Amino acid sequence: MKNKLFILLSGLLFSGVVLSQNDYIRYYQLINKVQQNREKKLNDSLTFYLKQAFELVDYIHIKNLELGKRIARNQKDLELLNFCKDEIRKSKENINLNLKAQLDSVGKEDQRVRSKKYYNAQNYYRKCLFDSTFNYKEKKRSRSKQLMEEWWRVDSSNVEFIKNVISKFGYPSEKLVSEETNDKVSIILLHYDKDVSNLIMGERLEIALKEGKIKPRMYAWIIDRHLLNGGKKQKYQSIPTPWVNTTESQRMEYNKNRFLIGLKPLDEIKIIIGKNSVKVKY
Repeated sequence: MKNKLFILLSGLLFSGVVLSQNDYIRYYQLINKVQQNREKKLNDSLTFYLKQAFELVDYIHIKNLELGKRIARNQKDLELLNFCKDEIRKSKENINLNLKAQLDSVGKEDQRVRSKKYYNAQNYYRKCLFDSTFNYKEKKRSRSKQLMEEWWRVDSSNVEFIKNVISKFGYPSEKLVSEETNDKVSIILLHYDKDVSNLIMGERLEIALKEGKIKPRMYAWIIDRHLLNGGKKQKYQSIPTPWVNTTESQRMEYNKNRFLIGLKPLDEIKIIIGKNSVKVKY
């Protein structure tokens, strides 16, 4: 029965018949299953789940097509290999280069005001504001304040630009502006710390997630950071806190929430603790 279903799915995938309901959450879940089985060397099921995932959506992300190419070569599935190559080629042809260039420029501004100069100004200005014992120099305080105000203006302007883009084009997806630029948009929205508890952008981000226009891990990162800024606990534990012990029931709740947006469970990600940083490796 399973073999018959596999043959049917394979035929539908490459027949040109569109049956997609754009179920991106299930698509992400199946891609996770492919990656899990690949790590466990359960190779017989890889193309089965991969083709199931591809059948669910009308746009397949390039990283998943690249994964499909590797699996197809290993499985000697020429049909799947050619399909992945064709979809990668077509995805690059459909990018709005003008919009991409504008968003890349906004992304550069986002990173410019996060250089060492601005972070040093932030630390100094905070001491001036909140440390009554700090003996500051007025000239340096004034300069630090100017840099901080510039930082805030840039962030505000960037987010307003993104909002206008969303109103005009929808969320700037990988399909529209490339994966790299799509990630830059997510980072800009991540830095929108005024959106405490996601009251402003939350609904738009949820729609983008369901439409496959923002990656689940980027979505979770934005939501969790803004929740933390609002004094609330994370929903997906996307911001690692290895110094905080979580109970089994808390981990189960996190993993349930993660599954519902297409993220891997917590025990399948690696936390890397550096001297001055904590990173997550997927």
